[in-house]
Amino acid sequence: MNARWKAALFAALTAAFLAVAGPALAAGTRSGEPTSASPAAPGLTQAAVTAGKLSVGPGKVATVQQDLRAYWTPARMAAALSADQAPDPGAVKTAQKTAIAKGSKPQPTGPVGKFAPQTPLASSPALKSVSTLKSFAYLPGYPYYSFPARTAGKVFFTNATNGKNYVCSGTIVNSEGKDVVWTAGHCVHGGAGGTWHRNWVFVPSYQNGWAPYGYWSARQLWTMSNWMNSSDSASDMGAAVMNTNFGGWRIVDYLGGQGITWNQSKYITVTSFGYPAEAPFNGQLLWNCYGTTFPEWVILFWSSETIGLPCDMTGGSSGGAWLAFFNGTTGYVDGHNDYKYDNNPSTMYSPYYDDTASSLFNSVRYL
Repeated sequence: MNARWKAALFAALTAAFLAVAGPALAAGTRSGEPTSASPAAPGLTQAAVTAGKLSVGPGKVATVQQDLRAYWTPARMAAALSADQAPDPGAVKTAQKTAIAKGSKPQPTGPVGKFAPQTPLASSPALKSVSTLKSFAYLPGYPYYSFPARTAGKVFFTNATNGKNYVCSGTIVNSEGKDVVWTAGHCVHGGAGGTWHRNWVFVPSYQNGWAPYGYWSARQLWTMSNWMNSSDSASDMGAAVMNTNFGGWRIVDYLGGQGITWNQSKYITVTSFGYPAEAPFNGQLLWNCYGTTFPEWVILFWSSETIGLPCDMTGGSSGGAWLAFFNGTTGYVDGHNDYKYDNNPSTMYSPYYDDTASSLFNSVRYL
């Protein structure tokens, strides 16, 4: 969660510059395309992604899992910094909220898309100690095994640029591969001037230092090229393709996964989840906010590609999902905790999930 502030005039000039220079800043990829530490997904041309190497090679999963479990001791997890304390790797590409045109409610232009949530397989060992699947929103003090709590978790990683350890939040999302954790782009890559994070693990339903469902490692990390190359806040989305656990289970089959959606209204009711770690929170429990989103700024009929939500969660909640159509158990990720302004701590902001989110999800859904 990068705390940021820019004057409205400078932001408008920056936006105008990016409209012209953005494609040139993409370093050989088309503007806004997904980028990965992996080869292209099946069915995608090589031009659709920037290829790299697998973060975990075949046959090494068990060793990596053991190494990461040994690395993330309780002391290291407790000492991990909130991701908003990481140095801002590039220029901010979002604007401070300015005038709202009365009666103007800009709507998305692309087709609405959805991918449905999925409950865990009935044979999952994660359900054996629970007599019934609880159906209520998670609040501090509620059981860790409630469905929203099982699909949410803490992300721990090492910033390869400065060697320091950080913490974010993430959410299991359903896909054909049954193995995706969704988070913020800055929780997988340092943005402009940075690189891919190391020692990346996801701890579902983390609670007071306890990992009831273990530590899950990622075999691939993904983000958008505009985040990686330009630190564009509208593209600050990330995904991790997870390894199976010690029993060979895929994470969605084991714990379930939320849905995901894009090109919904910019004014939509959501429930956000995350692990805020800065005062008055301590990063040990999953919290949520509830409210209606709005464009960060609207000038006449031109609106930002970032949206806001009244929410007092703090650093550490970055990457935690904003669930639309949430019924107390399942919902559809339609945003995430991403950043705040120093002079407006009561509002959280997220990239607006348009075709950019669709592009990233479709790049990882079959892996």
